[in-house]
Amino acid sequence: MTSKTSEQEVCQSVLEFVADGTYPASEQVIAAEFPASALSNELELLAKARVQVEAEISSLSRGNDFDADGWISQAKQLHADIERSRVTAREIVAQHENSKPLQMKVEDAAAKVGLVETEIVFNEAVTRALEEVQRLYQQLEAGRGTLREGRVMKAIDTLEEVERSVNQDRLFSNTNVMHVLFENVAELRREIIVSLHTRWAEQLNVDKKQRKLEVVDNNENSLGETISALSRLNLLAAANDKFQNDLISAVVEPILVPGRDGYSRALQVNNSSLQVGPEPSEATVSEVLDRVATVLDFLRQCLPSTVVDPFSANFIPTLSSKVIASWLSSAIPTDLTGLGDFERMLDDVLGLAKKIESLGWQGQEELVSWVNQAPRLWLARRRVDSLDQVRKVLAASQGTTQQVERVEKEQVSQEDDVLLEKPPSDDWDAEWDDDEDDSKAPKASAQDDEEDVSAWGLDDDTKEEADAAADDDDEADAWGWGDEDQEEAPEDPPHKESSATNPANGKQSAPSSNSPKEITLREVYTVTDIPSSILRIVLQQVQDAEAISQPTHSHPRVVSSGAGLLALPTLVLAMFKATASSFYGMKLSSGQMYLYNDSLYLADQIRGIVEEHQLTRLEPDIEALAKFGKFAYTKEMQTQRTIVTDLLDGAQGFGQCSEQPFLGECENAVSAAVDRIRDVYTEWQPILSHSALLQSIGSLVSTIINKMIIDIEDLGDISEPQSQRLVEFCSRVSQLEDLFVPRSSNHGEQEAVPMTAVYVRNWLKFQYLVNILESSLADIKFLWVEGELRLEFSPDEVVDLIEALFAESDYRRKAIAEIRRISRQEGLGM
Repeated sequence: MTSKTSEQEVCQSVLEFVADGTYPASEQVIAAEFPASALSNELELLAKARVQVEAEISSLSRGNDFDADGWISQAKQLHADIERSRVTAREIVAQHENSKPLQMKVEDAAAKVGLVETEIVFNEAVTRALEEVQRLYQQLEAGRGTLREGRVMKAIDTLEEVERSVNQDRLFSNTNVMHVLFENVAELRREIIVSLHTRWAEQLNVDKKQRKLEVVDNNENSLGETISALSRLNLLAAANDKFQNDLISAVVEPILVPGRDGYSRALQVNNSSLQVGPEPSEATVSEVLDRVATVLDFLRQCLPSTVVDPFSANFIPTLSSKVIASWLSSAIPTDLTGLGDFERMLDDVLGLAKKIESLGWQGQEELVSWVNQAPRLWLARRRVDSLDQVRKVLAASQGTTQQVERVEKEQVSQEDDVLLEKPPSDDWDAEWDDDEDDSKAPKASAQDDEEDVSAWGLDDDTKEEADAAADDDDEADAWGWGDEDQEEAPEDPPHKESSATNPANGKQSAPSSNSPKEITLREVYTVTDIPSSILRIVLQQVQDAEAISQPTHSHPRVVSSGAGLLALPTLVLAMFKATASSFYGMKLSSGQMYLYNDSLYLADQIRGIVEEHQLTRLEPDIEALAKFGKFAYTKEMQTQRTIVTDLLDGAQGFGQCSEQPFLGECENAVSAAVDRIRDVYTEWQPILSHSALLQSIGSLVSTIINKMIIDIEDLGDISEPQSQRLVEFCSRVSQLEDLFVPRSSNHGEQEAVPMTAVYVRNWLKFQYLVNILESSLADIKFLWVEGELRLEFSPDEVVDLIEALFAESDYRRKAIAEIRRISRQEGLGM
């Protein structure tokens, strides 16, 4: 503590703060510390201040007139009142606690009274419900009683009344009693339905085993009452439908659906029943239609209108369909001799339709429509029958063959007698393409790309022949055979290429003074028995088309279909083309070649029919048939060409052919290809004509030599051993020349000369290739300059062969230069 602030000042400041709550005014006092020695002084000051305050309070109290004793007395009285109130409250609480059991007893008694009242109400309601249930149950039992007595209408009335009561009474809402009642009602309904069905079956007794219908209508159980009861329960339609189905099954079908064609069951009829006979017997369509009319008469006479009137919806249409399917369609004749009976049958069908109409039914429109479509149906039957005949011909054929001859007459000059020494002509061969010369391929007409729909006779069966012929198209495209299939056909025979007007050397000869001479060219080839059968089917259609227009076959309903018959040959030929390939391929060896011969033979025979009967509409079909035959030939040739090419591929291009094992592979490949051609020649020789045989074998030989020429020319280097081996291989192929020796010669003792060069394209080139392989450079140069080597080889081909065979030298360069020089001179026309 500083000397400037005394203890007295500090103690006084604390006293003032405690007594008055004032702070010291001096900052020194505020900042001074309170010393411990001043504590006693401070306590004395505080004690004095307390005494002084008490004295002031006492002095002030004595100066007031306040009656403290009175307040104290009142306070004590108040306290006593409060105590009494507390005691009273405790007594009240105690009394309240004592009243709770009494209150609970009161409430329990009130609840019991309410429960008794509710039980009384419930019992009264149950009593009323049970009384109502008892009443309804008694009604149901009464309904069952009336049903057992046969009073079915009364039973139905009871049923309906109970149903209304159950649905209207609120006592049964959402209760188990309602479900029980409904079950009882449903049970009564089922009993009524069973009873009605039983009565219906007894009154309209259809016995399927006995094939019998019996109508029983007595006074006790009236059929009319049964019908009315079924109607009230909405069961009449279903019962009638079942009756109709049973009637069809038990009566109609035994009459109309026999086990054998042309057989039906007889019919026995009395006043109240009809029965179908036990065994079928032969019957005509007229007799069957009469039996059907008898059944309809019986139904109309013996059955109530409420039963038979609905027959128009199902029974009559079903009956008409079965009559058509079972008897009428199969009775359509396929020949002209049955047209008279067919006309009478149509009249009988119209008679049945009128009978149905007179009985008050509808649904016979199908019968009338069938009669109106008779021309179309007859033509359709002929169409189906003719197509089926084609199928049967192919299926029944045993593959028997016969030889036929083609004869052709031509006018030639005396200078062309050499033709007689050459293979006989084959006119269809002259129309064939060569696999190497596409320029000879026949051009397809614009109609080849259109599908012949009208030829099937679907739209214009009854049109005139001229109108139908205008719509004929090429049938080939309709079956998916396009021009792209015509890849190959036999060449023209050699005598066609050298005639009096076109000599072999290509120069025009001077007019000959010799008069023309007619020669007959003959050639034999083999066909199966199929073309003759197909031809008979086609001829039958043509002859019937002409005969049906004659007065002796004047049938007004089908005469309009005569023109439609002329469309059937087109379908017959189309069916043959569509199915023949699979048959020939499965049943005949070399089937495609037989198919080729048969197709062209058939086309030639049909061409005669066309000329005889003036049927120009069949000309496109003849062309399509010939085209189909050529396609079969082409297909077989492609197969054989692929085979010999694959066999020759075993030589692997003749590279290193002088060394093993390549030498053995080359020998095997060449031998296999040559043997294959000889086997094919042996196989085809009894089938094809001689000219066609030589041309087809020539095409295969040409395939081999063309491949060998290409493979040899592709060899970049040919050693002397390789050259010798190649000559051997080529010589082995050249031995096939004996296949082309003419069968006969007019030269007497003179040896026949093979005609290989005529039938095998590039044969001379192949022979020159052999000469090149075994000749010296001088010989090759001589063949080019003085010989005809340049007619078969191009300069580049010869130069490549020379470079492959001979080593580089001045002499080789001079020879190549000479060859190129001569080639250029010939190109310039020098």
